[in-house]
Amino acid sequence: MTAYFVLSTGRCGTQWLAETLQLWSDTFVVRHEPLHFQYRPDLNSPSAPLAHNAELLNAHLDFIQQQIAQGYTYIETGFPCWRHLDWFRQHLKQIKVVHIHRDPLQAVHSLLKLNAFVPPFLPHLPIKNLYLPSDEQDLLLQHKALWSELNPAEKNLWYWAEVQHQALRYQQHWPEADWLSLSFSELFSAKSQQQLATFLDTPTANYWPAQQKVDQFGLAMQSQPLEFPRLCQFDEIAQLAKHLGYASPWPDKSS
Repeated sequence: MTAYFVLSTGRCGTQWLAETLQLWSDTFVVRHEPLHFQYRPDLNSPSAPLAHNAELLNAHLDFIQQQIAQGYTYIETGFPCWRHLDWFRQHLKQIKVVHIHRDPLQAVHSLLKLNAFVPPFLPHLPIKNLYLPSDEQDLLLQHKALWSELNPAEKNLWYWAEVQHQALRYQQHWPEADWLSLSFSELFSAKSQQQLATFLDTPTANYWPAQQKVDQFGLAMQSQPLEFPRLCQFDEIAQLAKHLGYASPWPDKSS
């Protein structure tokens, strides 16, 4: 049997997707962010996936292997596993990936509603760092010294770029038949339903309650401005956005 992982920044419909896919087949074991932030994507990296929480991560791998050994298809959605897919691939016989990407400015706006990278009101509370620059594979590692000077919107955009960059790195070395890319803007369409059904080898996937999708943070306040005074000099982000079919976050840099 196969293990499937959804790769995204978060805020891409993955919780809704998990609830939907669980109803497609009794042979599916679907988990949405099963370890939550214990993957430590801020401190672990593709080159050092077990630097933190190794025991917990290995126990999770054992759980996945048990599900597959019992004849189930394992499906994991949510953002935290994005830096561990090569590690999973080394230990699981067959692993397939669904890459869900989203317009960079929309993604940043949505992530800021969750206060990602936003300093907390109370100084003793931790910052919700979804990523920290560290790995030699990182797209913008050469600019690491600027990280502490960035505003929350810039850090979220940097994070968006690193997730997409890592996804494209994975895809270069992944069998074409084991990789599916979907845009968030089309995720709830009949076309995506058919693509997912084919990819998951589930021809009778009729449950698709797109009309019931709800963004539980849709009305949350977003108090941080979408300004990128330092990142706008990084053409790598604009080119990455264009590669995925989106406009540059700063249109004057898109040509």
